Amino acid sequence: MAAAGSLAPVLMLPDRTVTVPDCPAGPSLATGEDAPFATVEFGVPEGSVLVFASDPRITAHLARSPGPPRLAPGHGERPLRDLCDDIVYALPDGLDAGDAAVIVARVRPFSPDGFASWRLDADPFSVATARSRVRKQLTAWHVDTETAYKAQLIVSELVTNALRYGAPPIELRLIHDRTLTCEVRDHGPAAPHLRHARVVDEGGRGLFIVSQLAQAWGTRFTASGKTVWTEQSLPGEEG
Repeated sequence: MAAAGSLAPVLMLPDRTVTVPDCPAGPSLATGEDAPFATVEFGVPEGSVLVFASDPRITAHLARSPGPPRLAPGHGERPLRDLCDDIVYALPDGLDAGDAAVIVARVRPFSPDGFASWRLDADPFSVATARSRVRKQLTAWHVDTETAYKAQLIVSELVTNALRYGAPPIELRLIHDRTLTCEVRDHGPAAPHLRHARVVDEGGRGLFIVSQLAQAWGTRFTASGKTVWTEQSLPGEEG
């Protein structure tokens, strides 16, 4: 998890325990600061709920209370829209949500059948190996031809960048869920940058190609390196 500014979400566990994860403050959005976000990792059980509020008073109220009565028991199964309404309606007098934004998200595991990962050798042949494994896996998942073709191009560029500018070990992961997620992890600290290559340039087009093929992409930093990820929409899952 990473935070833009000092706001952090409230974590509600299935047993009604309410905590605020300790997340370092990062640059606020739209400030123009070109600095990586510090991240933290922590485990949470299935069915936990994260509540994000743009007003720090709402966050502080939720953290002090054991959880509004209507959130428990069973908040792990109730519709998220109902949970969001419960939080807003249960605010005490004097604490009006007003124009504050409140977002609720539920933690759920990925299906084991929709996850695949491979460790790649640090040599140029790994690009072809990665592309071949992606093609076979997406065929097994019955992913449509166009999405699978774009995914292979994306993986080729990400693995190439990891080999050139990163550090081993290199890991490739695919997640087949509401979207198709591709992740390439390496232990290099250098942040990838999107740039527009000139006609005479021999390189520098990798991330530009990725940005054109993917619905979204980004970088996650950890203590041991970074992960460059992309998301592609799947037919029938848009919206």
